[in-house]
Formats: sequence, structure tokens, C-alpha cells
Amino acid sequence: MTELITKYNWTSVGLFVGIIIIAHFFTTNPYDWRANTISELASQNYQYRWIMKIGFILFGGILIVGIINKLINGNGKLLIELPFLIYGLAILISGLYSTKPIVEGIEYSELESKIHSYSAQIAGMAFSIGLLIYGFTETNKNLKIIHFSTFVFVIGFSALFGILDSNVGVIQRVMYLGSFVWLTLFYNQINEASV
Repeated sequence: MTELITKYNWTSVGLFVGIIIIAHFFTTNPYDWRANTISELASQNYQYRWIMKIGFILFGGILIVGIINKLINGNGKLLIELPFLIYGLAILISGLYSTKPIVEGIEYSELESKIHSYSAQIAGMAFSIGLLIYGFTETNKNLKIIHFSTFVFVIGFSALFGILDSNVGVIQRVMYLGSFVWLTLFYNQINEASV
């Protein structure tokens, strides 16, 4: 259990990716992974939305618990961890509130959809700010390049996500993949001497 807590970034990403894969087995028409987002796997009035909602809640919750545990044990700096704590909280909230249905004409809660959307946007901003903090506080040149490159990658794909109407599902999944690679391999790799 201690290993799961100390490797919370791996645990949260592993569970989330596993749940995303499972949720795809339950999709029905008109959901298309190339055109629809992961959030739409948890959209309002979707029969199997609970699967993806659990994924968002677990992903965010595990990050929150892991970061708080890290801070309590004196293994982290609040300035560096705060954006990722906000990121985890925003993801968790986006799991509590669902986006609008993918099928047009179905009645839904616009407020719930807006809360989900704002939470997802806050998560993206917090993650990006965290990448910048990592980049600016890192002294190792190679890691600094990785942190800033990941920042550019995330911002670039976020812009594509907002600009393009087609294949947003593919764009989001590529962005998630890049973010998850960084979160598992390079998060917690900051040089403590540089802080």
C-alpha cells in the first residue's frame, strides 16, 4: 500500500488509462473515439457514464492524496506541488459533473456541463503552470528541456483542440498520452537543490 502512495503518479495514470480502455468497450453509436472526447464517455444521459466518472474521480483523488501525503512527509515543496494539486482537484470535479450528451436534442443540465468544462480548463491551466514551474526551477539542462518541451506540446495540442472541429478525440488522446508520459516519467524528477 505504501508503494501505491509513493508512486501515486503511476497509480493514478495506470488506473485512469485502464478505465479509459474499459469505457471504450461499452461505447455505443454515435460515439467515435476519433471525433469524441474522453469526457464524452461520461456525458449526461449516457448509460455507461459511471465508468468514466469513476476514472476521473480516482485519477484526481489519487493525485490529491499522493501530493498531500508527499507534502505532509516533507518530501515536496508547496510552490511546485500546488499546480498539480489543483490539477488533481479539477479532474476530480470534472468527474463529478458531466459534459452535455453527445446526442443532440436530449435534455441536460447546462450548469453541470459548464462546471465540467470549467474544471477541465482549470486542470489544463494548472498542469501547464506546473510544467513551467518545473522548467524554471530545474537545474539539470536535459530535464529543463523536457519540462519546457512538454509545456509547448500541451499548449500546442490544447490550441489544436480548441481550433479544430474534426478529430478532436484523436487530438485529445495524443495530448493525454504526452501528459501521462511526463506525469509518470518526469514528475517528481525535479532537482531538489534547485528549489
